[in-house]
Amino acid sequence: MKCALMGAELEENLGLRYMAAVLEQDGHEVSVVPFNSESEISRVAAEVTQMAPQIAGLSMVFTGRAREFCRLAQALRENGFTGHLVAGGHFASFNAEFLLQNFPAFDSIGLCEGEEVLRQLTRHLDDLGAVPGLCHRRADGTVVINPSRGNPENLDALPFPKRTTFHTYFDRPIASVLTSRGCWRDCAFCSINAWYERSGGGRKFRYRSIENIAAEVKELYFRHGVRIFNFQDDNFFLPNPVRAAERFDALRTALRRDGVTGTAIAIKARPDSITRESIGILDELGLFRVFLGVENLAENGLRHLNRKCEVSQILNALEILNQSDVHIAYNLLLFEPDTVLPDILTNLRFMERHLENPFNFCRAEAYAGTGLERKLRAEQRLLGDTFGFDYRLKDARCEAFHQIANHAFFERNFSDFGLHYFNMQVDFYFQLLRRFHPELLTQTLRAAVRNFIKQTNLDTYECLCQIYDFVARVDPEHPAAIRAFAREMREYVDGRSSRLHREGERILAWLDATYENRQAPAFPMGRRDDDPVPAWLACRVMPYTGPAGLAAPGGEATRGFPFGALETAVPYELFKKRMAPAVPGEEVAAA
Repeated sequence: MKCALMGAELEENLGLRYMAAVLEQDGHEVSVVPFNSESEISRVAAEVTQMAPQIAGLSMVFTGRAREFCRLAQALRENGFTGHLVAGGHFASFNAEFLLQNFPAFDSIGLCEGEEVLRQLTRHLDDLGAVPGLCHRRADGTVVINPSRGNPENLDALPFPKRTTFHTYFDRPIASVLTSRGCWRDCAFCSINAWYERSGGGRKFRYRSIENIAAEVKELYFRHGVRIFNFQDDNFFLPNPVRAAERFDALRTALRRDGVTGTAIAIKARPDSITRESIGILDELGLFRVFLGVENLAENGLRHLNRKCEVSQILNALEILNQSDVHIAYNLLLFEPDTVLPDILTNLRFMERHLENPFNFCRAEAYAGTGLERKLRAEQRLLGDTFGFDYRLKDARCEAFHQIANHAFFERNFSDFGLHYFNMQVDFYFQLLRRFHPELLTQTLRAAVRNFIKQTNLDTYECLCQIYDFVARVDPEHPAAIRAFAREMREYVDGRSSRLHREGERILAWLDATYENRQAPAFPMGRRDDDPVPAWLACRVMPYTGPAGLAAPGGEATRGFPFGALETAVPYELFKKRMAPAVPGEEVAAA
Protein backbone atom coordinates (compact mmCIF):
# COMPACT_ATOMS: atom_id res chain seq x y z
CA MET A 1 0.00 0.00 0.00
CA LYS A 2 1.20 3.52 -0.79
CA CYS A 3 1.14 6.13 1.98
CA ALA A 4 2.05 9.84 1.95
CA LEU A 5 2.74 11.75 5.18
CA MET A 6 2.73 15.56 5.18
CA GLY A 7 3.94 18.01 7.80
CA ALA A 8 6.51 20.62 8.78
CA GLU A 9 10.09 19.65 8.01
CA LEU A 10 12.03 22.71 9.11
CA GLU A 11 13.74 20.26 11.44
CA GLU A 12 13.39 16.53 11.10
CA ASN A 13 9.73 15.74 11.82
CA LEU A 14 10.30 12.72 14.04
CA GLY A 15 6.57 12.06 14.31
CA LEU A 16 6.27 11.54 10.56
CA ARG A 17 9.54 9.64 10.39
CA TYR A 18 8.56 7.22 13.16
CA MET A 19 5.25 6.54 11.44
CA ALA A 20 7.01 6.06 8.11
CA ALA A 21 9.40 3.55 9.69
CA VAL A 22 6.55 1.53 11.20
CA LEU A 23 4.64 1.41 7.91
CA GLU A 24 7.74 0.43 5.94
CA GLN A 25 8.40 -2.27 8.51
CA ASP A 26 4.98 -3.66 7.54
CA GLY A 27 5.91 -3.60 3.86
CA HIS A 28 4.20 -0.39 2.76
CA GLU A 29 5.67 2.27 0.45
CA VAL A 30 5.89 5.59 2.32
CA SER A 31 6.80 9.12 1.21
CA VAL A 32 7.39 12.00 3.62
CA VAL A 33 6.33 15.25 1.93
CA PRO A 34 7.48 18.52 3.57
CA PHE A 35 4.78 21.17 4.05
CA ASN A 36 6.34 24.22 5.66
CA SER A 37 4.13 27.13 4.60
CA GLU A 38 0.83 28.04 3.00
CA SER A 39 2.65 28.93 -0.23
CA GLU A 40 3.43 25.22 -0.69
CA ILE A 41 -0.19 24.03 -0.78
CA SER A 42 -0.38 23.76 -4.58
CA ARG A 43 2.94 21.94 -4.86
CA VAL A 44 2.19 19.48 -2.06
CA ALA A 45 -1.32 18.76 -3.32
CA ALA A 46 -0.06 18.12 -6.84
CA GLU A 47 2.84 15.97 -5.63
CA VAL A 48 0.70 13.79 -3.38
CA THR A 49 -2.11 13.44 -5.92
CA GLN A 50 0.40 12.26 -8.52
CA MET A 51 1.65 9.60 -6.10
CA ALA A 52 -1.93 8.27 -5.78
CA PRO A 53 -1.48 6.86 -2.25
CA GLN A 54 -4.26 4.88 -0.64
CA ILE A 55 -3.65 6.78 2.64
CA ALA A 56 -2.50 10.39 3.08
CA GLY A 57 -1.72 11.70 6.57
CA LEU A 58 -1.49 15.28 7.82
CA SER A 59 0.56 16.20 10.90
CA MET A 60 -1.69 18.93 12.40
CA VAL A 61 0.18 19.78 15.57
CA PHE A 62 0.12 23.58 15.76
CA THR A 63 -2.95 25.79 16.11
CA GLY A 64 -1.26 28.59 14.18
CA ARG A 65 -1.06 26.44 11.05
CA ALA A 66 -4.37 24.58 11.35
CA ARG A 67 -6.16 26.63 8.68
CA GLU A 68 -3.32 25.93 6.23
CA PHE A 69 -3.75 22.19 6.74
CA CYS A 70 -7.50 22.45 6.20
CA ARG A 71 -6.82 24.31 2.95
CA LEU A 72 -4.32 21.63 1.95
CA ALA A 73 -6.91 18.92 2.63
CA GLN A 74 -9.38 20.73 0.39
CA ALA A 75 -6.71 21.25 -2.31
CA LEU A 76 -5.94 17.53 -2.30
CA ARG A 77 -9.58 16.73 -3.03
CA GLU A 78 -9.81 19.43 -5.69
CA ASN A 79 -6.70 17.97 -7.34
CA GLY A 80 -8.40 14.59 -7.59
CA PHE A 81 -7.04 12.72 -4.56
CA THR A 82 -9.52 9.94 -3.77
CA GLY A 83 -7.69 8.03 -1.05
CA HIS A 84 -8.24 8.08 2.71
CA LEU A 85 -7.23 11.39 4.30
CA VAL A 86 -6.37 11.17 8.00
CA ALA A 87 -5.00 13.88 10.30
CA GLY A 88 -3.27 13.63 13.66
CA GLY A 89 -1.35 15.71 16.16
CA HIS A 90 -2.39 17.90 19.07
CA PHE A 91 -4.66 20.33 17.23
CA ALA A 92 -6.37 17.62 15.18
CA SER A 93 -6.88 15.41 18.24
CA PHE A 94 -8.46 18.13 20.41
CA ASN A 95 -10.71 19.26 17.56
CA ALA A 96 -11.44 15.92 15.88
CA GLU A 97 -15.24 16.17 15.89
CA PHE A 98 -15.13 19.79 14.75
CA LEU A 99 -12.88 18.96 11.79
CA LEU A 100 -14.98 16.02 10.61
CA GLN A 101 -18.22 17.98 10.97
CA ASN A 102 -16.98 21.06 9.12
CA PHE A 103 -14.34 19.85 6.67
CA PRO A 104 -15.57 16.96 4.50
CA ALA A 105 -12.13 16.57 2.93
CA PHE A 106 -11.01 14.68 6.06
CA ASP A 107 -12.02 11.04 6.47
CA SER A 108 -10.69 10.46 9.98
CA ILE A 109 -8.64 11.87 12.84
CA GLY A 110 -6.16 9.86 14.92
CA LEU A 111 -6.29 10.69 18.63
CA CYS A 112 -3.21 8.78 19.80
CA GLU A 113 0.47 8.64 18.92
CA GLY A 114 0.35 7.92 15.23
CA GLU A 115 2.37 4.74 14.72
CA GLU A 116 -0.25 2.22 15.83
CA VAL A 117 -3.19 4.25 14.50
CA LEU A 118 -1.71 4.23 10.99
CA ARG A 119 -0.67 0.60 11.25
CA GLN A 120 -4.22 -0.43 12.14
CA LEU A 121 -5.67 1.90 9.51
CA THR A 122 -3.71 0.11 6.77
CA ARG A 123 -5.11 -3.19 8.05
CA HIS A 124 -8.73 -2.06 8.43
CA LEU A 125 -9.19 0.61 5.79
CA ASP A 126 -12.57 -0.89 4.88
CA ASP A 127 -13.71 -1.12 8.51
CA LEU A 128 -12.80 2.10 10.35
CA GLY A 129 -14.65 0.97 13.45
CA ALA A 130 -11.90 -1.59 14.02
CA VAL A 131 -9.15 1.03 14.35
CA PRO A 132 -8.55 1.89 18.04
CA GLY A 133 -8.25 5.58 18.86
CA LEU A 134 -9.73 6.77 15.56
CA CYS A 135 -12.41 9.44 15.16
CA HIS A 136 -14.38 8.92 11.93
CA ARG A 137 -17.74 9.23 10.21
CA ARG A 138 -20.19 6.40 10.00
CA ALA A 139 -22.11 5.72 6.82
CA ASP A 140 -24.97 7.92 8.08
CA GLY A 141 -22.59 10.85 8.60
CA THR A 142 -22.47 10.73 12.40
CA VAL A 143 -19.06 11.25 13.98
CA VAL A 144 -17.85 8.61 16.42
CA ILE A 145 -14.67 7.91 18.40
CA ASN A 146 -13.40 4.36 18.69
CA PRO A 147 -12.13 3.28 22.13
CA SER A 148 -8.37 3.62 22.41
CA ARG A 149 -5.80 1.20 23.74
CA GLY A 150 -3.67 4.10 24.92
CA ASN A 151 -0.20 4.95 23.79
CA PRO A 152 2.54 2.30 23.73
CA GLU A 153 4.46 1.71 26.94
CA ASN A 154 7.52 0.11 25.33
CA LEU A 155 9.24 2.73 23.17
CA ASP A 156 12.09 0.30 22.48
CA ALA A 157 9.70 -1.73 20.33
CA LEU A 158 9.48 1.07 17.78
CA PRO A 159 11.82 1.02 14.77
CA PHE A 160 14.22 3.93 14.43
CA PRO A 161 12.82 6.89 12.46
CA LYS A 162 13.14 6.83 8.69
CA ARG A 163 16.15 8.91 7.64
CA THR A 164 16.71 10.35 4.19
CA THR A 165 18.83 13.49 4.17
CA PHE A 166 20.65 15.43 6.86
CA HIS A 167 21.33 19.11 7.44
CA THR A 168 24.94 19.98 8.19
CA TYR A 169 26.76 22.57 10.28
CA PHE A 170 30.43 23.06 9.50
CA ASP A 171 30.26 19.93 7.30
CA ARG A 172 28.96 17.78 10.15
CA PRO A 173 25.51 16.17 9.80
CA ILE A 174 22.90 16.78 12.49
CA ALA A 175 20.08 14.41 13.47
CA SER A 176 17.16 14.68 15.87
CA VAL A 177 16.63 11.96 18.48
CA LEU A 178 13.88 11.31 21.04
CA THR A 179 14.86 9.49 24.22
CA SER A 180 11.43 9.90 25.84
CA ARG A 181 7.86 10.93 25.15
CA GLY A 182 5.64 13.17 27.20
CA CYS A 183 6.45 15.22 30.27
CA TRP A 184 6.26 14.73 34.02
CA ARG A 185 4.88 18.20 34.85
CA ASP A 186 1.52 19.88 34.19
CA CYS A 187 2.19 23.48 33.15
CA ALA A 188 -0.89 25.63 32.55
CA PHE A 189 0.19 26.63 29.03
CA CYS A 190 1.01 23.09 27.85
CA SER A 191 -1.44 20.57 26.38
CA ILE A 192 0.61 17.40 26.88
CA ASN A 193 -1.36 16.09 29.87
CA ALA A 194 -4.74 16.78 28.30
CA TRP A 195 -3.59 15.22 25.04
CA TYR A 196 -2.69 11.96 26.78
CA GLU A 197 -6.09 11.91 28.44
CA ARG A 198 -7.73 12.60 25.09
CA SER A 199 -5.77 9.84 23.38
CA GLY A 200 -6.87 7.07 25.70
CA GLY A 201 -4.74 7.26 28.81
CA GLY A 202 -1.57 5.39 29.64
CA ARG A 203 1.50 6.91 31.19
CA LYS A 204 2.13 10.41 29.93
CA PHE A 205 5.90 10.11 30.44
CA ARG A 206 7.82 7.15 29.07
CA TYR A 207 11.49 6.75 28.20
CA ARG A 208 13.66 4.45 26.13
CA SER A 209 16.35 2.18 27.48
CA ILE A 210 19.97 3.31 27.32
CA GLU A 211 20.78 0.32 25.08
CA ASN A 212 18.10 1.35 22.59
CA ILE A 213 19.21 5.01 22.52
CA ALA A 214 22.86 4.04 22.12
CA ALA A 215 21.98 1.72 19.23
CA GLU A 216 20.25 4.55 17.34
CA VAL A 217 23.04 7.02 18.03
CA LYS A 218 25.61 4.44 16.93
CA GLU A 219 23.75 3.79 13.68
CA LEU A 220 23.54 7.50 12.90
CA TYR A 221 27.18 8.00 13.85
CA PHE A 222 28.75 5.18 11.83
CA ARG A 223 26.30 4.80 8.92
CA HIS A 224 25.47 8.44 8.25
CA GLY A 225 28.41 10.29 9.79
CA VAL A 226 26.21 12.23 12.20
CA ARG A 227 28.18 14.18 14.78
CA ILE A 228 25.56 16.61 16.10
CA PHE A 229 22.61 15.15 18.00
CA ASN A 230 19.58 17.30 18.75
CA PHE A 231 17.64 15.57 21.53
CA GLN A 232 14.05 16.73 21.04
CA ASP A 233 12.59 15.50 24.34
CA ASP A 234 10.28 18.01 26.02
CA ASN A 235 12.58 17.53 29.00
CA PHE A 236 15.74 15.49 28.55
CA PHE A 237 15.90 14.81 32.30
CA LEU A 238 14.10 12.40 34.59
CA PRO A 239 12.05 13.72 37.55
CA ASN A 240 14.65 12.46 40.03
CA PRO A 241 18.00 14.31 39.65
CA VAL A 242 20.03 11.37 40.99
CA ARG A 243 18.45 8.93 38.56
CA ALA A 244 18.91 11.43 35.74
CA ALA A 245 22.65 11.63 36.42
CA GLU A 246 22.85 7.82 36.57
CA ARG A 247 21.05 7.61 33.22
CA PHE A 248 23.42 10.10 31.59
CA ASP A 249 26.40 8.25 33.02
CA ALA A 250 25.10 4.97 31.56
CA LEU A 251 24.61 6.63 28.17
CA ARG A 252 28.13 8.05 28.26
CA THR A 253 29.55 4.62 29.11
CA ALA A 254 27.57 2.88 26.35
CA LEU A 255 28.60 5.39 23.67
CA ARG A 256 32.27 5.36 24.66
CA ARG A 257 32.24 1.55 24.67
CA ASP A 258 30.93 1.57 21.10
CA GLY A 259 33.49 4.10 19.90
CA VAL A 260 31.14 7.10 19.63
CA THR A 261 33.30 10.14 20.40
CA GLY A 262 33.71 13.70 19.18
CA THR A 263 29.99 14.52 19.26
CA ALA A 264 27.99 17.63 20.09
CA ILE A 265 24.55 17.43 21.70
CA ALA A 266 21.65 19.85 22.21
CA ILE A 267 18.91 19.32 24.80
CA LYS A 268 15.81 20.91 26.35
CA ALA A 269 15.43 21.12 30.11
CA ARG A 270 13.48 22.55 33.03
CA PRO A 271 15.54 24.71 35.39
CA ASP A 272 14.74 22.47 38.36
CA SER A 273 16.36 19.55 36.49
CA ILE A 274 19.80 21.14 36.19
CA THR A 275 22.52 19.84 38.53
CA ARG A 276 26.29 20.20 38.33
CA GLU A 277 26.72 16.43 38.24
CA SER A 278 24.40 15.93 35.28
CA ILE A 279 25.81 18.86 33.30
CA GLY A 280 29.34 17.62 33.95
CA ILE A 281 28.47 14.24 32.45
CA LEU A 282 26.63 15.76 29.50
CA ASP A 283 29.58 18.05 28.84
CA GLU A 284 31.68 14.96 28.21
CA LEU A 285 29.10 13.91 25.60
CA GLY A 286 29.57 17.26 23.88
CA LEU A 287 26.82 19.41 25.37
CA PHE A 288 26.80 22.70 23.47
CA ARG A 289 23.18 23.91 23.65
CA VAL A 290 20.43 23.94 26.29
CA PHE A 291 16.99 25.36 25.62
CA LEU A 292 15.99 26.20 29.17
CA GLY A 293 12.34 26.53 30.24
CA VAL A 294 12.66 29.76 32.21
CA GLU A 295 9.19 31.10 31.25
CA ASN A 296 8.77 33.72 34.01
CA LEU A 297 10.70 35.17 36.94
CA ALA A 298 7.79 36.62 38.90
CA GLU A 299 6.44 34.46 41.71
CA ASN A 300 2.89 35.26 40.55
CA GLY A 301 3.73 34.26 36.99
CA LEU A 302 5.30 30.96 38.02
CA ARG A 303 2.28 30.15 40.17
CA HIS A 304 -0.30 31.13 37.54
CA LEU A 305 1.54 29.08 34.91
CA ASN A 306 1.74 26.13 37.33
CA ARG A 307 5.44 25.79 36.72
CA LYS A 308 6.20 24.13 40.09
CA CYS A 309 9.61 25.77 39.88
CA GLU A 310 11.29 28.25 42.23
CA VAL A 311 13.06 31.44 41.19
CA SER A 312 16.14 30.19 43.02
CA GLN A 313 16.15 27.07 40.84
CA ILE A 314 16.05 29.17 37.67
CA LEU A 315 18.96 31.31 38.84
CA ASN A 316 20.91 28.25 39.93
CA ALA A 317 20.38 26.56 36.56
CA LEU A 318 21.61 29.63 34.68
CA GLU A 319 24.67 29.86 36.93
CA ILE A 320 25.58 26.19 36.39
CA LEU A 321 25.07 26.33 32.63
CA ASN A 322 26.93 29.61 32.16
CA GLN A 323 29.84 28.24 34.14
CA SER A 324 29.82 25.28 31.75
CA ASP A 325 30.01 27.81 28.91
CA VAL A 326 27.29 26.33 26.68
CA HIS A 327 24.74 28.02 24.43
CA ILE A 328 21.68 28.76 26.56
CA ALA A 329 18.45 30.01 24.99
CA TYR A 330 15.13 30.54 26.68
CA ASN A 331 11.70 32.10 26.28
CA LEU A 332 9.95 34.43 28.70
CA LEU A 333 6.16 34.20 28.94
CA LEU A 334 6.12 37.86 29.90
CA PHE A 335 2.33 38.05 29.78
CA GLU A 336 -0.28 35.69 31.21
CA PRO A 337 -3.96 36.37 31.98
CA ASP A 338 -3.38 37.79 35.46
CA THR A 339 -0.10 39.65 34.92
CA VAL A 340 0.29 42.90 36.86
CA LEU A 341 2.87 45.65 36.31
CA PRO A 342 5.12 44.59 39.23
CA ASP A 343 5.41 41.14 37.56
CA ILE A 344 6.55 42.78 34.33
CA LEU A 345 9.05 44.89 36.25
CA THR A 346 10.43 41.76 37.92
CA ASN A 347 11.03 40.20 34.53
CA LEU A 348 12.60 43.40 33.22
CA ARG A 349 15.02 43.37 36.16
CA PHE A 350 15.86 39.77 35.32
CA MET A 351 16.64 40.78 31.72
CA GLU A 352 18.84 43.60 32.99
CA ARG A 353 20.88 41.23 35.16
CA HIS A 354 21.10 38.35 32.68
CA LEU A 355 22.18 39.79 29.36
CA GLU A 356 24.58 37.00 28.48
CA ASN A 357 22.10 34.48 27.04
CA PRO A 358 19.84 34.82 23.97
CA PHE A 359 16.12 34.91 24.75
CA ASN A 360 12.73 35.71 23.32
CA PHE A 361 9.47 36.81 24.94
CA CYS A 362 5.77 36.46 24.22
CA ARG A 363 2.36 35.89 25.81
CA ALA A 364 1.23 32.56 27.23
CA GLU A 365 -1.33 31.33 24.71
CA ALA A 366 -4.53 29.48 25.60
CA TYR A 367 -4.23 26.41 23.41
CA ALA A 368 -6.95 23.76 23.41
CA GLY A 369 -6.75 21.39 26.36
CA THR A 370 -4.43 23.58 28.43
CA GLY A 371 -5.02 24.79 31.95
CA LEU A 372 -5.12 28.36 30.65
CA GLU A 373 -7.88 27.50 28.20
CA ARG A 374 -9.96 25.87 30.96
CA LYS A 375 -9.39 28.79 33.33
CA LEU A 376 -10.33 31.46 30.80
CA ARG A 377 -13.36 29.53 29.62
CA ALA A 378 -14.57 29.15 33.21
CA GLU A 379 -14.07 32.89 33.80
CA GLN A 380 -15.83 33.69 30.50
CA ARG A 381 -12.73 35.52 29.27
CA LEU A 382 -11.94 33.24 26.34
CA LEU A 383 -12.13 34.98 22.96
CA GLY A 384 -11.41 33.86 19.41
CA ASP A 385 -12.36 30.50 17.98
CA THR A 386 -11.11 26.97 17.41
CA PHE A 387 -8.37 28.17 15.07
CA GLY A 388 -6.92 30.47 17.68
CA PHE A 389 -8.20 31.35 21.13
CA ASP A 390 -7.56 34.84 22.41
CA TYR A 391 -7.95 36.74 25.68
CA ARG A 392 -7.36 40.10 27.29
CA LEU A 393 -5.15 40.57 30.32
CA LYS A 394 -7.17 41.42 33.42
CA ASP A 395 -5.00 44.45 34.23
CA ALA A 396 -5.71 47.20 31.69
CA ARG A 397 -2.20 48.65 31.79
CA CYS A 398 -0.64 45.22 31.26
CA GLU A 399 -3.01 44.62 28.35
CA ALA A 400 -1.86 47.92 26.83
CA PHE A 401 1.76 46.85 27.41
CA HIS A 402 1.10 43.55 25.61
CA GLN A 403 -0.61 45.22 22.65
CA ILE A 404 2.24 47.70 22.21
CA ALA A 405 5.00 45.11 22.68
CA ASN A 406 3.33 42.59 20.39
CA HIS A 407 3.10 45.18 17.61
CA ALA A 408 6.50 46.77 18.16
CA PHE A 409 8.42 43.50 18.49
CA PHE A 410 6.46 41.43 15.99
CA GLU A 411 9.27 41.27 13.43
CA ARG A 412 12.01 40.89 16.03
CA ASN A 413 10.21 38.12 17.95
CA PHE A 414 8.22 36.09 15.46
CA SER A 415 9.67 36.45 11.96
CA ASP A 416 11.69 33.50 10.59
CA PHE A 417 14.51 36.04 10.28
CA GLY A 418 13.75 37.87 13.51
CA LEU A 419 16.59 39.36 15.49
CA HIS A 420 15.99 37.23 18.59
CA TYR A 421 16.22 33.99 16.60
CA PHE A 422 19.26 35.39 14.79
CA ASN A 423 20.83 36.16 18.15
CA MET A 424 20.40 32.50 19.09
CA GLN A 425 21.82 31.42 15.73
CA VAL A 426 25.05 33.38 16.18
CA ASP A 427 25.71 31.80 19.57
CA PHE A 428 24.65 28.37 18.26
CA TYR A 429 27.25 28.56 15.45
CA PHE A 430 29.95 29.82 17.78
CA GLN A 431 29.40 27.01 20.28
CA LEU A 432 29.43 24.36 17.56
CA LEU A 433 32.66 25.68 16.13
CA ARG A 434 34.06 25.78 19.63
CA ARG A 435 33.15 22.13 20.13
CA PHE A 436 34.69 20.88 16.91
CA HIS A 437 37.47 23.40 16.23
CA PRO A 438 38.45 25.11 19.48
CA GLU A 439 41.93 25.67 18.10
CA LEU A 440 40.53 28.15 15.55
CA LEU A 441 38.82 30.51 17.95
CA THR A 442 40.34 33.72 19.19
CA GLN A 443 39.27 35.68 22.20
CA THR A 444 38.49 38.53 19.81
CA LEU A 445 35.91 36.41 18.00
CA ARG A 446 34.49 35.21 21.29
CA ALA A 447 34.21 38.81 22.47
CA ALA A 448 32.37 39.80 19.28
CA VAL A 449 29.83 37.01 19.78
CA ARG A 450 29.27 37.76 23.45
CA ASN A 451 29.00 41.47 22.78
CA PHE A 452 26.42 40.93 20.01
CA ILE A 453 24.27 38.81 22.31
CA LYS A 454 24.42 41.34 25.10
CA GLN A 455 23.81 44.32 22.82
CA THR A 456 20.73 42.63 21.36
CA ASN A 457 19.37 41.76 24.79
CA LEU A 458 20.17 45.20 26.17
CA ASP A 459 18.40 46.83 23.24
CA THR A 460 15.28 44.72 23.83
CA TYR A 461 15.41 45.56 27.52
CA GLU A 462 15.75 49.29 26.83
CA CYS A 463 12.81 49.29 24.39
CA LEU A 464 10.62 47.35 26.81
CA CYS A 465 11.49 49.84 29.56
CA GLN A 466 10.26 52.65 27.30
CA ILE A 467 6.97 50.80 26.90
CA TYR A 468 6.79 50.26 30.66
CA ASP A 469 7.22 53.97 31.37
CA PHE A 470 4.57 54.83 28.79
CA VAL A 471 1.88 52.45 30.11
CA ALA A 472 2.66 53.44 33.71
CA ARG A 473 1.45 56.97 33.00
CA VAL A 474 -0.99 56.68 30.08
CA ASP A 475 -4.73 56.31 30.43
CA PRO A 476 -5.30 52.65 29.38
CA GLU A 477 -8.79 53.66 28.23
CA HIS A 478 -7.25 55.96 25.59
CA PRO A 479 -6.79 53.57 22.61
CA ALA A 480 -5.72 56.28 20.17
CA ALA A 481 -2.69 57.15 22.29
CA ILE A 482 -1.80 53.48 22.68
CA ARG A 483 -2.04 52.82 18.95
CA ALA A 484 0.04 55.88 18.13
CA PHE A 485 2.78 54.88 20.57
CA ALA A 486 2.72 51.28 19.26
CA ARG A 487 3.31 52.52 15.71
CA GLU A 488 6.13 54.77 16.91
CA MET A 489 7.76 51.90 18.82
CA ARG A 490 7.43 49.54 15.84
CA GLU A 491 9.39 51.92 13.64
CA TYR A 492 11.93 52.47 16.40
CA VAL A 493 12.43 48.74 17.17
CA ASP A 494 12.60 47.73 13.50
CA GLY A 495 15.24 50.36 12.81
CA ARG A 496 17.41 49.21 15.68
CA SER A 497 16.85 45.56 14.72
CA SER A 498 18.15 46.26 11.23
CA ARG A 499 21.38 47.71 12.58
CA LEU A 500 21.92 44.83 14.99
CA HIS A 501 21.05 42.27 12.33
CA ARG A 502 23.82 43.65 10.10
CA GLU A 503 26.29 43.23 12.96
CA GLY A 504 25.14 39.64 13.49
CA GLU A 505 25.59 38.89 9.78
CA ARG A 506 29.13 40.23 10.00
CA ILE A 507 29.90 37.89 12.90
CA LEU A 508 28.31 34.88 11.17
CA ALA A 509 30.45 35.60 8.11
CA TRP A 510 33.46 35.81 10.42
CA LEU A 511 32.59 32.40 11.92
CA ASP A 512 32.20 30.90 8.44
CA ALA A 513 35.50 32.40 7.32
CA THR A 514 37.21 31.03 10.42
CA TYR A 515 36.06 27.54 9.50
CA GLU A 516 36.73 27.83 5.76
CA ASN A 517 40.24 29.22 6.26
CA ARG A 518 41.39 26.63 8.73
CA GLN A 519 45.01 26.77 7.58
CA ALA A 520 45.36 30.46 8.44
CA PRO A 521 44.03 32.78 11.16
CA ALA A 522 40.64 34.33 10.51
CA PHE A 523 40.60 38.09 11.04
CA PRO A 524 37.70 40.35 11.92
CA MET A 525 35.45 40.97 8.92
CA GLY A 526 35.79 44.35 7.28
CA ARG A 527 39.61 44.61 7.49
CA ARG A 528 41.32 45.68 4.25
CA ASP A 529 43.76 43.18 2.79
CA ASP A 530 46.60 45.70 2.98
CA ASP A 531 45.99 46.52 6.65
CA PRO A 532 48.91 45.44 8.82
CA VAL A 533 48.21 42.40 10.94
CA PRO A 534 48.15 43.47 14.59
CA ALA A 535 50.62 41.57 16.73
CA TRP A 536 47.90 40.65 19.20
CA LEU A 537 46.10 38.55 16.56
CA ALA A 538 49.01 36.12 16.58
CA CYS A 539 48.31 35.24 20.19
CA ARG A 540 47.95 31.61 21.19
CA VAL A 541 44.34 30.40 21.06
CA MET A 542 43.00 28.63 24.13
CA PRO A 543 41.29 25.36 23.13
CA TYR A 544 38.14 24.13 24.86
CA THR A 545 38.97 21.48 27.46
CA GLY A 546 35.63 21.21 29.26
CA PRO A 547 34.35 22.87 32.45
CA ALA A 548 37.38 21.69 34.38
CA GLY A 549 39.50 23.96 32.22
CA LEU A 550 37.48 26.95 33.38
CA ALA A 551 37.73 26.23 37.08
CA ALA A 552 40.75 28.32 38.04
CA PRO A 553 43.73 30.13 36.57
CA GLY A 554 47.21 28.71 36.74
CA GLY A 555 49.63 26.45 34.89
CA GLU A 556 51.82 27.15 31.87
CA ALA A 557 48.98 28.42 29.68
CA THR A 558 48.14 31.29 32.04
CA ARG A 559 51.56 32.21 33.41
CA GLY A 560 52.27 35.91 33.25
CA PHE A 561 48.63 36.99 32.71
CA PRO A 562 47.40 38.86 35.77
CA PHE A 563 43.87 37.40 35.81
CA GLY A 564 44.59 33.95 34.40
CA ALA A 565 43.20 32.80 31.04
CA LEU A 566 39.69 32.35 32.32
CA GLU A 567 37.05 31.92 29.62
CA THR A 568 34.40 33.12 32.05
CA ALA A 569 34.17 36.55 33.65
CA VAL A 570 36.56 37.24 36.51
CA PRO A 571 34.49 37.42 39.73
CA TYR A 572 34.49 40.95 41.14
CA GLU A 573 35.97 39.91 44.48
CA LEU A 574 38.84 38.18 42.69
CA PHE A 575 39.31 41.23 40.46
CA LYS A 576 39.52 43.56 43.47
CA LYS A 577 41.94 41.25 45.23
CA ARG A 578 44.30 41.02 42.27
CA MET A 579 44.20 44.75 41.57
CA ALA A 580 44.84 45.71 45.21
CA PRO A 581 48.35 47.01 45.92
CA ALA A 582 50.55 44.20 47.13
CA VAL A 583 52.17 44.37 50.53
CA PRO A 584 55.84 45.20 49.98
CA GLY A 585 57.86 42.04 49.64
CA GLU A 586 54.79 39.90 49.03
CA GLU A 587 53.08 38.69 45.84
CA VAL A 588 49.35 38.88 45.35
CA ALA A 589 48.06 35.48 46.43
CA ALA A 590 46.18 33.46 43.86
CA ALA A 591 42.52 32.95 44.70
